[in-house]
Amino acid sequence: MKKISLFIIWILTINIYSQNLNLNSTDFPGIDINDNPNISIPAPEESEKNKKNDKSDEWDFRNETIYFVMTDRFVDGDKGNNNIYGDEYRPGNLKYYQGGDFKGLIENLDHIKDMGFTAIWITPPVMQPPGMYMNFDGSYDAAGYHGYWGWDFSKIDPHLESNGANYSDLIEAVHSKGMKIIQDIVPNHGHGGYVNPSVKWYAQKGQVFGLGKMFDYNNDIHNWFHHSGPVIADLLDLNEDNPEVVKWLIDIYKNYQNMGVDAFRLDTVAWMKPEFWKTFTTEMHKNKKDFFMFGEVWTNGDFNWIASYTNLVPGDPMNSAMSVLDMPGSSMGTWGQFEQVFKGGDYTLVDNVLKNDPKYKDATYLVTYLDNHDKPRFNGPGWDGSSATTEQYVDALNFYFTARGIPCIYYGTEIQMVGGNDPDNRKYLGIEGIKKAKSDPIYIHLKKLNALRRSNIALQKGKQTRIYGTQHQYAFKREFKGEETFVFLNKADRSATISIALPEGNYTDIFSGQKFVAPKNRFLVDIPAHSLRVLTKGNIKGEPWKLPSADIKNKK
Repeated sequence: MKKISLFIIWILTINIYSQNLNLNSTDFPGIDINDNPNISIPAPEESEKNKKNDKSDEWDFRNETIYFVMTDRFVDGDKGNNNIYGDEYRPGNLKYYQGGDFKGLIENLDHIKDMGFTAIWITPPVMQPPGMYMNFDGSYDAAGYHGYWGWDFSKIDPHLESNGANYSDLIEAVHSKGMKIIQDIVPNHGHGGYVNPSVKWYAQKGQVFGLGKMFDYNNDIHNWFHHSGPVIADLLDLNEDNPEVVKWLIDIYKNYQNMGVDAFRLDTVAWMKPEFWKTFTTEMHKNKKDFFMFGEVWTNGDFNWIASYTNLVPGDPMNSAMSVLDMPGSSMGTWGQFEQVFKGGDYTLVDNVLKNDPKYKDATYLVTYLDNHDKPRFNGPGWDGSSATTEQYVDALNFYFTARGIPCIYYGTEIQMVGGNDPDNRKYLGIEGIKKAKSDPIYIHLKKLNALRRSNIALQKGKQTRIYGTQHQYAFKREFKGEETFVFLNKADRSATISIALPEGNYTDIFSGQKFVAPKNRFLVDIPAHSLRVLTKGNIKGEPWKLPSADIKNKK
């Protein structure tokens, strides 16, 4: 997570298409996939090196799709835990607690499950400072509602727990629904230490806790902290060069693994040395087999750097090192490279990201996402990020749910929630938002896309090969263990027809249920406006085409 600066503002810097035309094979630059010169994205499990012990048809995290929820902004299930210290809960002020908790999440798990998501990523649940924060000069104030300002790393924040709804209860409830839970973790730092004397916990301003121990930045006899840069604002920066700090962090997070957590999202990866992550991830994998981890590396264009974290140590991605968030391939407002693609740009611009996939250990394990809590939402308010239409949401989601990677959707996407930069991108959803979602075309579309992806193993795990691209259409093949699926995407306002060559045979479009026969020579594939075709001759689990399709006419 890119942190709010607590006493400064900290900024990370980092043409043709067809529309209902009568065409023959010479009218389009269609590509015969049996003689394809274009980008091929290899999946390591298909390589000769790994074929002997290939177990990639078994479960791994690529079988999942992720719903990312900021717990405090989901549903307030227990009003009794909102204002524990008397100054941290301010409804309507998005810099402070808004009341969401584990009880509200437990009571509304079916909202997430009914959309078809199988894993829930929650913001860090660890205890935050006991009351509001204000920096020393009084220019910034907030509370730790988001979970990224650790106070006691081995305790759960009391704003989240209730009788019958503690963290263990949440984990059990998620598992009982057949879903998995992903815990966001922050080994890099604790809370802010540049504190105004008016703050209730001022006397403890340099202290962090964990496993019954206290360490004080202002009396650092244990060498627990970094005292010089680079650091993030005034956040108490833990010293990963001290083996005792590393062991302390490992022991803390092993405990969460042992509670039943299924995966970790690793915050601020680039602010800690690679040597730390080699040690930390190795110990997590030793403690729990098939434990997925994915990290946040803030860049939208340095592919060598971001990919290097997936290659820290050899081994399969479920049991070695980490994967990463596909930040360059996001559509975060003003940041992600794909935002311009789905807001009128040329579809072939996605190749600028996809061509770098061989640099990762395995790009099919990347966690892909439309937007998140760090930048303006895909549907920005205009004054901070650009707005998005329902059609643009549909176009973008069609890509994310069929392309390589594990799709992750930020809470509120199902109602096309508007949001600028933090904290405007962290509005409260609540019961009213959940009710509203039921009739929103994006909620309906997410249900169908989740079913679509779940129905076909190649969409979940297959290597990706580009076969066609123009301004508004894009096509690729996903292949897994000999099973091929062909995806055709159209983001134009009118239907499009392309001439293409596929392996001969009978195909089913998993999205519509229509049947196609591919002859030996090229044939025409029609793609409805703002829609897709997903053609396969392989096995199909379920009948996703029977789910309602989103009505996007005149919807914004």
